[in-house]
Amino acid sequence: MDQSENLEQDQGPIDYYKESIRLYYYNIVLHSYLERVNQEKNEIKSKLQKFQVLEDQESDISLEDKRKRNRRSAVEIPRSHVCTISNCNKSYGSEGSLMQHMKIKHGMVMNQDKIGQVLDQFRFQYSSNSN
Repeated sequence: MDQSENLEQDQGPIDYYKESIRLYYYNIVLHSYLERVNQEKNEIKSKLQKFQVLEDQESDISLEDKRKRNRRSAVEIPRSHVCTISNCNKSYGSEGSLMQHMKIKHGMVMNQDKIGQVLDQFRFQYSSNSN
């Protein structure tokens, strides 16, 4: 005996009319479920599109705020901070740059007061040379 004969003996003969009604009912339930899922999918798509539009507007605003800074070129920066080490002819546009140079290249850490004194000496020499 195969499985279909076993099923027929357990439940009796198959009523094809009832089986077709049952399958038709399941088909209707499945169809309504698919409609709900499609409706939810469309709602999610519309929300996503709205979100993308808002995100694009915000990125346009942030791009306007982040304009390119116009920086001075190296030639335009006055180099008034000079390294005090002999045979080192480096000069820098800020105290911080000079301090970094002294620390990295010469292994020295200078006090702010000493840098100010060196700066004053350089300014005095520069002003006397230009006269």
